[in-house]
Parts: sequence; C-alpha cells; structure tokens
Amino acid sequence: MLSAPKDTTRTILVIDDDSNFLNPLKMSLEEEGYNVITAENPKSGWESMEKHEPDILLVDWELPEMKGTQFIKLLRENKDHNARYVIMVTGHSTTDYIVQGLDAGADDYLIKPFAIQELMARIRVGIRIRELEKKIKEEIKKLTVLEMALSVADKIGNPISAAKLHLQLLMEQETVKKSPELVESLTSLFSMLEEALELISKYQKIKEPHSVPAPGGKTMIAPE
Repeated sequence: MLSAPKDTTRTILVIDDDSNFLNPLKMSLEEEGYNVITAENPKSGWESMEKHEPDILLVDWELPEMKGTQFIKLLRENKDHNARYVIMVTGHSTTDYIVQGLDAGADDYLIKPFAIQELMARIRVGIRIRELEKKIKEEIKKLTVLEMALSVADKIGNPISAAKLHLQLLMEQETVKKSPELVESLTSLFSMLEEALELISKYQKIKEPHSVPAPGGKTMIAPE
C-alpha cells in the first residue's frame, strides 16, 4: 500500500490537556513530517496560534477555563484567524455533540479513539480545502483588479479620444498650418495621445492581470 508523501512545511497546533493523548499524537504527526505545536489550555493555545500561524488546529472539547466549542467560536469571530481549518477531536460521540461542534465552527469532527491514518487523511483534506480557498481568493482579487483597470481605462480613454478629435480639427485650421512650429508641437501632442490610446487598448484586452515593479517601490498592473 502506498503511503502519502510527508509534508515538512505544514504546522499543526494541538490543543488538549490530556498529556497521555497529546504526547503520542505529537510524535505520530512529527513522524509524518508535520511541524507540531502543542498547548494544554485555550490561553496558551491562542498565543501559539498567533505566534506560529498553524495550517490546521486540532481542538479537544473538554479544556480548562473554557470548552473547545467556545474557543472555536472566538476564533471564528476574529478576522485574523477565522479562516483557519479546525478539527474537533473529542470523546463525545453522540449526534448532539457532533452538531454542536460543527455549529460552533469546527470544520471537521473526529471521535476518540481513532486510527491515526484517518486523522492524517482528514488533515490532508483540510490542507487541500484551505489551498483551494486561497486560490479562489486570489482569483477574486485578480478579477477585482481587472475590473478596476478596465473601468479606469474606459474613463480615461473617452476624454483622450475627444481631445484627439479636437486636436485633429485644430490642425486643419489654415492659421495653424501657416505656423510650422505650432504644427510640430501639435503633431507631437497628437502622437502622445495616440500612444495613450494604444496603451489603454492594451489594458482593455487584459485577461490575466499581473503586477510589475513601479517607481517608489510600488507595483502596477502590466498590459499583456
């Protein structure tokens, strides 16, 4: 039977006050290549979460000071941590407890005792889900940026097109044609307006926006 590849880049936070459960679980997770942080109470668990920013949290139901469900509710209310994937790991096996745990905000629910292979599989599922959510957010961000770029391009393009038209009419005036210097200046201005419109046209054709360095240490959208 093929085993899943070890993941040495992921961090898992386990919050459980039972050392007889916590220590062997930590060893099993580390054997799979995960970076494992442990905490025996909600307070230290929260501090560890803020410090290490884990990919997955394993949270017990019965914790000192507050229930695991209360901890998860606080997490979901916090804008910096509400997207973290949480697996509630507990001995409570009735349907009522499972419903309460999921309603509190747990993404998954695993009943003790369990096979370590099942936990590993659920962790991998959690990681895949979070990766997919990140990709979706990135795509939404790209679409938002693209919509802004197209909106700006349209708003800028219209007055530039009008300016180009007025400039053409001006260059056809006999008094203007009699002044070579003025014709040269207007021709140069006309060329700049055409370049601007060409650039706007490129932005309007953008399908996959990407950023490039800009002056002042900033970034800007590059036309395709």
